[in-house]
Amino acid sequence: MTTNILDPRSLILVLLIIIQCSDAKKPNIILMMADDLGIGDVGCFGNTTIKTPNIDRLAREGAKLTQHLSASSLCTPSRAAFLTGRYPIRSGMAARGFARVTLFVAASGGLPTSETTFAELAKTAGYKTALLGKWHQGLSQDSLGDYEHHPNSQGFEYFYGYPLTNMKDFGKDTRESLFRSIFPYWNFQIVTAFVIMFICCTCLYSTRMVGLALYIILVIFGSSVLFTVHYAIIIRYRDFNSLLFRNKELVEQPMELSTLTRRFAAEGVEYLEKRRNDKEPFLLTIGWPHMHTYLDTAKAFVNRNKHGRYGDALEELDWGVGEILGALDRSNLADNTFIYFTSDNGGHLEERNADGEVHGGYNGIYKGGKAHGAVDGGIRMPTVLRYPPAVRPGTVIDEPTSLMDVFPTIANIIQTKLQPKLHIDGQDMMPLLSGKETVSSHDFMFHYCGDDIHAIRYRPRTGSSIWKLVLKSPNYLPGKQMCQFACSCQEAIVNDPPLLHDMTSDPSESRPVDGTRHPEVVSLMLKALEDHKDSIIPVINQLDMPRLLWKPWLQPCCGSFPSCSCSDEKFEGQFVE
Repeated sequence: MTTNILDPRSLILVLLIIIQCSDAKKPNIILMMADDLGIGDVGCFGNTTIKTPNIDRLAREGAKLTQHLSASSLCTPSRAAFLTGRYPIRSGMAARGFARVTLFVAASGGLPTSETTFAELAKTAGYKTALLGKWHQGLSQDSLGDYEHHPNSQGFEYFYGYPLTNMKDFGKDTRESLFRSIFPYWNFQIVTAFVIMFICCTCLYSTRMVGLALYIILVIFGSSVLFTVHYAIIIRYRDFNSLLFRNKELVEQPMELSTLTRRFAAEGVEYLEKRRNDKEPFLLTIGWPHMHTYLDTAKAFVNRNKHGRYGDALEELDWGVGEILGALDRSNLADNTFIYFTSDNGGHLEERNADGEVHGGYNGIYKGGKAHGAVDGGIRMPTVLRYPPAVRPGTVIDEPTSLMDVFPTIANIIQTKLQPKLHIDGQDMMPLLSGKETVSSHDFMFHYCGDDIHAIRYRPRTGSSIWKLVLKSPNYLPGKQMCQFACSCQEAIVNDPPLLHDMTSDPSESRPVDGTRHPEVVSLMLKALEDHKDSIIPVINQLDMPRLLWKPWLQPCCGSFPSCSCSDEKFEGQFVE
């Protein structure tokens, strides 16, 4: 029996199939990233003293990734890798110097527009894209307002957030200062520098190596430089760097930190309601301000646990996650949304406030923390995600995965092919998350400190061992697993021979095994290291000192300089306590 393709019933059936296929909804994506959150801070990762029910809910309804690794233990390079799926050295976002992150809004370095972000992938695929919260990938490059590094230039159609990061200096306690934490005798050092400069110029003049006019010029120039540094870094650091933008409009200077998390949550809820109404697929990224200092929360979250302001901030962060989950539920979008929560790096072990209260996170059994190079406490992130179409509730992934994996995973979800010219270091996580694969797609991972590789991780295709070869270790203070404030990459201890750890049996990196008993493993890892180095194409270093320095001509100002002050009218009076 044959079917007449012109039969009306057949035509109706074909038409219904076409309509059904064309009406299939593209999956939505929500990516949330905390700042300096330790893996031991979250309930589903073992913490029993701080309540994180909303983050825990994602783990219960989706998956928990126990070995999800950052490409760096500091925020600027980590977030660059997260956005692009590439090691930060490939984009020029890795630096060896002391300042391995952007410290000024008016610096010229940042994520190059030649890089492709996951927001650009989604935008090309017809998605609405938005970023709320922290960016920390630069702002302008050559002139004020060129916005070369702005989120709007990197695929995000809507941006409501801050271009730098939250800083101790941005709070209400005038004793708090990042630079005073790093350089406790900053004022003395400035005076000393002035005295030395004056003596040197005077000696040059007295020996007739310079004339009177040149001597005066040198003294005035040197004094101006020192005054400018002191003015920008100490006196006006908060005013010049605590900035809140809505797209390219500066709407608040300085930011009001106590309401920041609530405002980002409100913006997120509003954005989801718009997408429910217009039915457009979306990629929403939220960079929460917590847990970076300065820690400031709403009064409703004060004294909620025994961990002081750090614990208060974490519970407010979890509340913000809950606001987003609630909006998803109310909009009937949850079943078709990939939602992911992580941190940019581990907890900051050295962080203290002016009274000595601990304001850094807890990294559980893992060694080290933020800015410690390659030890797992600084690069193993508390990560949970939910995607009902493919991930079974209660899934636990103990295999090595990476923040860089988000990029190719999104490409899979939105069914977008990656450009062949892109050297993507991340791997699609969906085979692992869906249970189709049981072993990580990563054979090797390379753990950087700045632009230097401090360790290599190897996952053989068989067995359960996950090997880590540590080439360099942090130069800790005597008797401690901490540095003064941030560990230096240059001062790291060279391990000769390198330390070999089986991370499956020794996740705390406390019992190195004899490498001579596993020569084939060490040989494979060193060969992979050389192959990886050969794949690195030199690019402009966006975090070298000339690009990190404060440049007055790039300084945004709300109102008339030097007052530079305004507040966001949209939320004015909404969160009065």
